[in-house]
Order: sequence, then structure tokens, then C-alpha cells
Amino acid sequence: MMSLPENLQTAEQYLGVQFRDKHLLFQALSHRSYSFEKELPETNEKLEFLGDSVLGLIVTEYIYHKFPSLNEGDLAKLRANVVNANFLAEIAQYLNVGECLLMGKGAEQTGGRTRVSILGDALEAIIGAIYLDRGTDTAKEFILRNFKELIDERASLGEFGDPKTRLQELVMAKYGNIPRYRTVDEFGPVHDRNFVVKVYINDEAWGQGVGKSKKKAEQESAKQALVKFEAK
Repeated sequence: MMSLPENLQTAEQYLGVQFRDKHLLFQALSHRSYSFEKELPETNEKLEFLGDSVLGLIVTEYIYHKFPSLNEGDLAKLRANVVNANFLAEIAQYLNVGECLLMGKGAEQTGGRTRVSILGDALEAIIGAIYLDRGTDTAKEFILRNFKELIDERASLGEFGDPKTRLQELVMAKYGNIPRYRTVDEFGPVHDRNFVVKVYINDEAWGQGVGKSKKKAEQESAKQALVKFEAK
């Protein structure tokens, strides 16, 4: 039986959770590139599958009781606004998950420790591992400790849907067409690329956003456009 990496204790400190079965945490942090390189049978993908369901259930239960005045559609939009790859990655970064990830040399050299999809998947895998190791109550405490502020903030701002969807609904209702997004610049090294995107309404630029992906930059530009659009 292989010895477990020393960084598991550091990961526990960052997460604020002590695991009874350290192997579950090891599995949650094992990216498939690491398992392939080390010829191990397990990756964090099955735990990610479980964690996704646990996260969805806990967040759904919280917003159902916290915001009784919201209808089904707004509850679904609010949940989608906070349970998505970008916010999962942000929380994973806050918890230093990238530092503790176990990955192959190739994935690491191409910026895997900061990649949105890898960080988000790892956080879901960690949630799945916490659920199996410590049960529902500990998983719920971990999720709400890290997501509650974000959920409440989105709800207080009325941001039940993502900015792009909200902007499209408003523009369609007023003008009968949809916003267009155009990438106007890119900068940074290949493994840490940044994109600059402008959003146009009726051929007029209404907002500009910067992000690590074109999708993120589009969302940021839509946020700017919403502020201007709703102020008119």
C-alpha cells in the first residue's frame, strides 16, 4: 500500500475539516493526470460526481428555506448563479485547493493548478469526500460556510440568473434582438491567458469585461452593460 502525500495535513488545515479516512481526501485531490502518471486505479472523478449532487441538494435546501418569497424559476436561477464552474473555482482558490492538488507534470506545466474546470471539479470531489467521511451535517456546514455569503449577496442584488441571460432577456424585450459579444484583445502567457470582450447592443458598445476565459469576460462585460441598461 502506497504512503499518502504529506500535503494532506496542509489541505485539511485549509479546508477546516479533519478526515477520518485520509485516503478519501487523497482521492479527492488526485487529478486524472496524476493517477495516470502514477498508474493508480482511482481519480477524483467519481467523488466529483457525488459532490456535485450533495452541493446541489444543500444549496437548494438553503435557498428554499431562506427565500420563501422566490418562485421556482428564480430559485433555480439563483442556484445556477452560485453553483457553477467560475464560483466553484473562486472558492477553491480561496481555500488553496490548487496548491494541494495532485497532478501529472504535463497538467501542472500547462497551468492546471489555476484552471477553472480543474479547480471546480476538485472542490466538488472534496465535498463528496467530506460527505462520505463525515456525513451530511459536516458536508452541510462546509458548504454553507463557504457558499452562504455568496448566495445571500446574489439574492440581495436580485441576481437570480447569470448576467448574460439577464441582459439578453432585457434587450430582446426592448429591441427585439440580442446582444453581440466580440473579443477585442488577449494578453498574458499561453498558460495564463486573459481575454478582453466587449458587448454590443444595436452596434453600440455597452460594456467591456476581462477574464481568464472568453466566457468569464463575456459575463463581466454583460454586468457592465446591465448597470447602464437598467439605469436608463
